[in-house]
Amino acid sequence: MNTRAKSDKTCHLVLSFPEEERPGHDDLNAIEKRFCEVLGFAEHQRISVVHDDTSNLHIHIAINKIHPRKHTIHNPFFDYKKVAQLCTQIEREYGLTIVNHETGRDAVKKESEIETKAGVESLIGWIKRECLDEIKCADNWKNLHKVLARNGLEIKERGNGFVFKSNNGIAVKASSVDRSLSKGNLIKRLGEFEYINGSLNPQKPADKQYQPRSVHTKQDTACLFAQYQREQHEAATGRAEQWAKLRSKRDLLIERAKKGQKLKRSIIKGIHAGRLAKKMMVSAAHQQCKTTIEVIKEDYRESYQASKTKHSRMAWLDWLVKEARHGNDEALEILRSRRSYQHQGNNVSGDQTNNSSIKDSFVESITKCGTVIHKVGSTTIRDDGKRLIVLPDTSREALAHILQVAIQQYGSHLTINGTDQFRSEIAQVAANNKMRITFDDKVLEQRRQQLMKQQIISTMQKSKAKGISL
Repeated sequence: MNTRAKSDKTCHLVLSFPEEERPGHDDLNAIEKRFCEVLGFAEHQRISVVHDDTSNLHIHIAINKIHPRKHTIHNPFFDYKKVAQLCTQIEREYGLTIVNHETGRDAVKKESEIETKAGVESLIGWIKRECLDEIKCADNWKNLHKVLARNGLEIKERGNGFVFKSNNGIAVKASSVDRSLSKGNLIKRLGEFEYINGSLNPQKPADKQYQPRSVHTKQDTACLFAQYQREQHEAATGRAEQWAKLRSKRDLLIERAKKGQKLKRSIIKGIHAGRLAKKMMVSAAHQQCKTTIEVIKEDYRESYQASKTKHSRMAWLDWLVKEARHGNDEALEILRSRRSYQHQGNNVSGDQTNNSSIKDSFVESITKCGTVIHKVGSTTIRDDGKRLIVLPDTSREALAHILQVAIQQYGSHLTINGTDQFRSEIAQVAANNKMRITFDDKVLEQRRQQLMKQQIISTMQKSKAKGISL
């Protein structure tokens, strides 16, 4: 109904909670409503969906920015400030983990977050760990260049500051490594900048140099990371070659179309006709050429997008997830080794492990921490490699499916951790479905046996009442 607005008419908002935090349904409704009100979308149409397909519980909110009655578009200004303030309020009110939502973050924390999320060592982190103290100790530009050359680095002027550039072409702002290395501070300490083209000893190789490698894992990732880099190089090469072919084809077709138009114009000039008729024929030929060129360009754009998708580059963790989905157990173990926490909620585990049950079921997704989310019937099951995670408000029918998977994966002797209500429901489900399992917790096992006996007695009484002899 709004035909004037040229910008995107839909606002997509994602509210994500830290790992292990799962507010109740009523709290999620209240939080979702407050965010929409703060952004000025209280009266707007929206669809909100809770997703649990990653390690973080999150809500997707798709909001129609067109007002349902006024039909005007609403674009909130400085929304990041309003969202940051509301996030802080909600964290305090609901007792959630306090997270820094401001744009100006501590550099050390930001660098750590980048490496954690990417799974690859950054140049900033490498310089800090390998040679920052040496760089700070340099008392003149010559010594600074020597230190950088030994570490496969060089310093260059870029804009109003300095950058450190590694031998493989990756560069980073000097002030991002440490504030004492900003242009102003370095010039104040060492004098006017003295640039040296290349290293001081070109024949002497650097003692060490930065190479991207996997971090934050207990597993040996050298072989897989080399395979990942090889595939990414092949993808980049294939993409460049394909793009060159597409551009060459596009330019050739456009050139042919233009030559065709010139030929038509020369033919029209030789035709014995009036000036108006010739003008109309030239205009028609020009319009046809213009349409042909637009079609050629549109075909090129479609082919370009298809090639971009086919030869797309992937981040290290995304590549590991892809390999894990294709059955690469080593990639899955590397993802799981990155997990820095132990799940404290409701879960089912056991002593022996058989991962074949996962491969036989439908895998919906794998998180970057190695949690496999797969389906058994209509039940979604989360497996982090050591336990089956059971979400709150799981129905008894779903609990029965989870116990069946646990039997296939861990055997008949199971460990149940979680709330008293969850443990009681597990015992009830096991008894109702007459599952041949035992629990390592003595109290819970006694409860299961007691429920089994009650069921047997109840069945016998019903049979006697119906006159059926057992």
